[in-house]
Amino acid sequence: MTEEELDREFEAAFAKASSQEQSEVPLELQLHLYAYYKRVIDEPYVSNRSFETNDLRSGFKMNALIQVQQLSKNEAKERYIEIIKKLYPKPW
Repeated sequence: MTEEELDREFEAAFAKASSQEQSEVPLELQLHLYAYYKRVIDEPYVSNRSFETNDLRSGFKMNALIQVQQLSKNEAKERYIEIIKKLYPKPW
């Protein structure tokens, strides 16, 4: 798959995920999707203000982000797409 094809596939997967009810997705997968998406858009987890609170949810998000920081953007896109395809089989 070319980088352009991967970008299109990721954008389609993101659009599909965005149009679905988040509460129907298992929490563990939500965390993976969150982390892969943040890696793709290259948002640095260190400066993310959402982690200023000391709650458990923020801790899980931070942990998910740390786990994916070594992935390339393309690998994060591929993993994001894979999860969306399993959750919502095509066509979409």
